[in-house]
Amino acid sequence: MRSPRSARLHAVSPETDDRDARAIRLDVPAIPETAAREIHVLCVSLHDGVPPLYRLLEVPSAMTLDRLHEVLQETFGWTGFDPHSFVTIYGEFFGLKGLPSRMAGRAGEPRDESGVTLAQVAGEAGVGMVYLFGFHDEWRVDIWVETIVVAAPGVAYPRCTGGHGDDIPGGEFAYVQEFDPRELTEDLADLAAVILPGS
Repeated sequence: MRSPRSARLHAVSPETDDRDARAIRLDVPAIPETAAREIHVLCVSLHDGVPPLYRLLEVPSAMTLDRLHEVLQETFGWTGFDPHSFVTIYGEFFGLKGLPSRMAGRAGEPRDESGVTLAQVAGEAGVGMVYLFGFHDEWRVDIWVETIVVAAPGVAYPRCTGGHGDDIPGGEFAYVQEFDPRELTEDLADLAAVILPGS
């Protein structure tokens, strides 16, 4: 499955090897001063999912990748126990708990996701990255930055504003449930915060 935007993703493919962009280890830029009051509007889609499945999310620009991992886990109904990584234009960043040999082998010295924000690794509209999750069957989520906007007063982020395709958690006990953006926003409430103007 391809999201409406995934054909233009600038992130590298998980099928590539250590000779190409997955081995890149560029220095990550400083977090922009505006990130504390901005929102990344993301289209996140299951790669090659059948039926097609994507979600439109509004996420704080200053959110770290470990927190974005939690958002994606909730978004796709996963449990968070399997290892994961983010492949960005600056290289690959890992959740370091339970890093399997498969990931460690390509990581060199693994780069920790917890100190890196969305604004640093995907700082402008049109930039993409890939989220990889799982032990044996590695799921791929394509992440595309639609736009970056100033947070609306009184709104809690992250939130879901739309999407396509029913909820289909992965694994042996997958089920289909009709997707409702309001329900996903409610599910994200524990991760949400209101961004104050001028913060």
